[in-house]
Amino acid sequence: MQETATARVAGFQRTKLYDLLAALPLVAWYLFGLARQMPLTLIRVQELTTGTITTLAFLQLIALAGSMFLIFVLILLLITRKTPEFKTCGLLPRTVALGGAFLGNGFLYLKAVALSLPAQALADLLIIGGAAGSLVAVSGLRGAFSVMPEARSLVTSGPYAIVRHPLYLAEMIGIAGLVLQFQQPWAAMLGIAVGVLQYWRTVFEERVLTAAYPEYVAYRTRTRRFIPYLF
Repeated sequence: MQETATARVAGFQRTKLYDLLAALPLVAWYLFGLARQMPLTLIRVQELTTGTITTLAFLQLIALAGSMFLIFVLILLLITRKTPEFKTCGLLPRTVALGGAFLGNGFLYLKAVALSLPAQALADLLIIGGAAGSLVAVSGLRGAFSVMPEARSLVTSGPYAIVRHPLYLAEMIGIAGLVLQFQQPWAAMLGIAVGVLQYWRTVFEERVLTAAYPEYVAYRTRTRRFIPYLF
């Protein structure tokens, strides 16, 4: 009887319904981050429609719009992705993945600082570039998108033909822009912590992909983790 119950639980964990339930906390966290950005976004939109927006505020609005669009895309991917073929074992890989996924929203609790026009332009350029790069990367992943170290399908084309983790690279470019916009040294410390966790995530993810797909070993030997020919 116990073996039958265990088999049923294991079977349920392989279903799309279970995958959707597992994604709900992250979807809720993304929506929470979206709600935190909404008041400032509406203020900037009102300024834009009334013609009173400044150059700095307009740059901020562009960055906010890019961030919000990326959140919508990520939520859509979480809902429509494939069920995993292979999952990681152990608490540490899952904890690192959750930390890397959730910790970035910590910037929403820091005090924003007034920047000069060049500094604000640089911050927005990094944020917009990171959001655009993330969109390209997740578009390449499609149904393989995952937060935990899981194998849903092996993607080695598009940006993934150049480096193994273009999504994390793009996210860190966006994080660098956020670091510039918030109070120091806390923003820098938070940015470093997110970067460490993202690198750690790649270690666990590559172990899972190597176990699931024998051809991943050859792919790993011909590509770099983040930067072509360097790192």
